[in-house]
Amino acid sequence: MDCSIVALIKGGLGNQLFSYAAARALALRTQRTLWVDPESGFLRDGYSRQFRLGEFPIESSLAPASLRLGSSRSFRHRSRRLFDRFFPADSRSYWVERKSTRPSDLLNFSSSRKTIFLNGYWQDGDYFRDFATPLRRELTPPPLEVASDLALEQEFLDQPSVFVHIRRVRYSPRLDSDYYQRALVDASQRVSGVRFEVFGDDLAWARTHLDFGALPVRFHDGDVSNELRDFRLMQACRHAIVANSSFSWWAAWLRDSETKWVWTPENPGWPVVPEPHWLRIANRLDASLSD
Repeated sequence: MDCSIVALIKGGLGNQLFSYAAARALALRTQRTLWVDPESGFLRDGYSRQFRLGEFPIESSLAPASLRLGSSRSFRHRSRRLFDRFFPADSRSYWVERKSTRPSDLLNFSSSRKTIFLNGYWQDGDYFRDFATPLRRELTPPPLEVASDLALEQEFLDQPSVFVHIRRVRYSPRLDSDYYQRALVDASQRVSGVRFEVFGDDLAWARTHLDFGALPVRFHDGDVSNELRDFRLMQACRHAIVANSSFSWWAAWLRDSETKWVWTPENPGWPVVPEPHWLRIANRLDASLSD
């Protein structure tokens, strides 16, 4: 078997995109074959999330059963992770993301092992920025099919649209309304003819707590379960006000434009690193899960 990397995919859509992007960049950088494990990371998922990358034009094959480690509590998985701790970095076959992990750890990757298992979220563009062009192509969401959605997508592409992403349901920590309000004001000053397109899982909260004044705004009450539809429409917007969410991080990142503005929380409360040129807006965090 050729030298290869096996990416353990897990979490929600945004998490899966980060896991794939870091592994794909590492495979290209080291000229290894990339496999993605669509099963092990979801065997004990408390939110019943599923592998979604199969709906994207990714350049990878599904790992065969022999390269799937099973859940994090399985003997095979635990033994691989435990025993690898006793090997020097250049002899390990299992690389897991830790709090101390930095992009340079993967950028300077070297291992004598033929098969490397990669387990982590790697939520920093530095892990894969050198391969941004192919990744934007491979991680473009599937085309829309409904005529009304196609019309919306074209409208977002043609107009000075700014998506606003709200993430609050079963989510902690939550962003405060002041963050969004500051971003809205700044966007209205920077983007001529701005039009706000609000997406998310709690639009009732957005309608109550956010003041758009006389500016054009639409609230897109889509089916929350159809996240790929919202993801595609958000990506079509020219600019973005992101939540502390990997989902909206990717919707903003995938649009490749030198004139794009992206507003992001200064303190997201999660290890999701904003891109260097994004505008960081002061925010507070609410760690409670009740309104």
